[in-house]
Amino acid sequence: QELVAKDLHGTEWRFRHIYRGQPRRHLLTTGWSAFVNKKKLVSRDAVLFLRGDNGELRLGVRRAAQLKNGSAFPALYNQCSNLGSLPNVAHVVATKSVFHIYYNPR
Repeated sequence: QELVAKDLHGTEWRFRHIYRGQPRRHLLTTGWSAFVNKKKLVSRDAVLFLRGDNGELRLGVRRAAQLKNGSAFPALYNQCSNLGSLPNVAHVVATKSVFHIYYNPR
């Protein structure tokens, strides 16, 4: 199937989506390489696909944390230290404040 999504600048991007492989997985083929090159994506960047209120598919890029002094962990800890407990997270969500979640698989 073909996916058509607009970025924050209103640029329309077209991707071919397939579902294949063993184990089966979703893949973006045609158009993906051009998008990666144009946006200068690097390892650990995230591409978010969202459906707008009008049904239009939108996309955005969340850049990976840049390493400084060989490790990003102190910077990540400083950014997230105030969210160290569940009540703090619940408060941030209830007040609709912006927060970041970092997932570091082992």
